[in-house]
Amino acid sequence: MLYLLISFLPLIWFIVRVSVKLLDKWEAKRCSFGDKKAYVLLMSSRRDHLALKSTFSQLKKHDERYFYSLCASRFVTLDLMRKWVKSDPESRDAYLCLGAKLIQSAWDARGYGRGNEISEKSWEKYSEYLDEAGVALSKCIEFDDNDATPWAYLLVVATGLSFDREDKDYYFENAVARDPDNWAAHMHMIIAISEKWGGCNREMVKFSKEASNKAPKGSDLSLLFVKAYIEEYKYLELFQQNESGALIYKGSEAIANEISDAYDQSDIAQNIESKKTSIFVRYNVSSWFCLTSDLFRLKNELGCLRGRIQDIHWRWAGAEGMLKPMKKKLGLST
Repeated sequence: MLYLLISFLPLIWFIVRVSVKLLDKWEAKRCSFGDKKAYVLLMSSRRDHLALKSTFSQLKKHDERYFYSLCASRFVTLDLMRKWVKSDPESRDAYLCLGAKLIQSAWDARGYGRGNEISEKSWEKYSEYLDEAGVALSKCIEFDDNDATPWAYLLVVATGLSFDREDKDYYFENAVARDPDNWAAHMHMIIAISEKWGGCNREMVKFSKEASNKAPKGSDLSLLFVKAYIEEYKYLELFQQNESGALIYKGSEAIANEISDAYDQSDIAQNIESKKTSIFVRYNVSSWFCLTSDLFRLKNELGCLRGRIQDIHWRWAGAEGMLKPMKKKLGLST
């Protein structure tokens, strides 16, 4: 019996190695949001930071620096990010990626439940990671004061650590001073001033609409307010547990008309993506169309997204688990 077991060990080891590789590929696909360059970058960054260093040295646009640092934060290990900073202590890119990873690590430590469901130990670890992220992002700014990305990430830190509104405004204003059309800064500001983080949902929606109305033609910010509506809807459903109120909100004809009009006039609806962060706009509008059964516009969005969306990308909107059934209903390939 022991002989038979030993004889199967090479096969078992082979199966384990193949399974790990397949899991890595699946995870890299999820964390790269359907971007081929990001996928290759992630798969090349399992053992060292050289691919990250090379890629980030060539990134000049604010949206690219946010997008690829976010992808890396979801996949590359914290240990590898720390080693990159240690080997290159004056690299703005290393500190940016470390800051992004520490924010992700904070959420991994906290978990994604409501505040009263989180243990004291998890809160402590969450705060430690965010404190360290703030330091790393400040170092990034010290080495490069022209990039809007670390300022956008600092909004996440400020939100998680319950900073005053003045601090949040300071980070947001610094981000948009460097890139007025910055999707990440506007999106994180929506969350920062939302009611679930001690703000006011009415003010959040007002902020988002003002930004959308001021957005230049072709800007993704024209659809920013959709994110605010999703936040308010989920607050009613999840935090207030007001199912009837959430249902009425979701079924509002005024909101539906406002979103559909803005969407129909947008570049997104014409399958034009001006920035790397445009993919997140698509996740927002497609999830809303799914929730509200706007099948015509949902089909258009899923056709544009094709293989660049997975169920998890609809998680916060509350549509997770609905992607495959909706594709089948619309006659799209699953």
